[in-house]
Amino acid sequence: MFKYEIETNILSFILGVTACVAVIAIVMGSFVDNEQNAVAGFFAKYTMPIFLMHTLFAAPVRIVLMKLGLSNFLIQIAAGIAVSIIGPVIAAVIMEKTKYLEFFVYPGKFVNMSKLK
Repeated sequence: MFKYEIETNILSFILGVTACVAVIAIVMGSFVDNEQNAVAGFFAKYTMPIFLMHTLFAAPVRIVLMKLGLSNFLIQIAAGIAVSIIGPVIAAVIMEKTKYLEFFVYPGKFVNMSKLK
């Protein structure tokens, strides 16, 4: 299925460290004069819904693309990433408008922790 197989553990480690450094650089670059830019602020607001729901949106997209015969990995990756981000954000916006649905994403807003102690 895969064209190449990475068998060297040190190469995997180096790629992992490089990815971590890249993410840290992107986050640091999103701040100018201790102010976060609008795009980074938007994604920061919807990080939890994206984390919780990305698989629920990505898996069906992959299935549909495969059923349509689109097995090109570039199409699969681009569509998967786009829907994995846009879908949960739309779902979170809808959930924010309904108190009972928002509980599933942000239960801490509705549970009084001081009464549980």
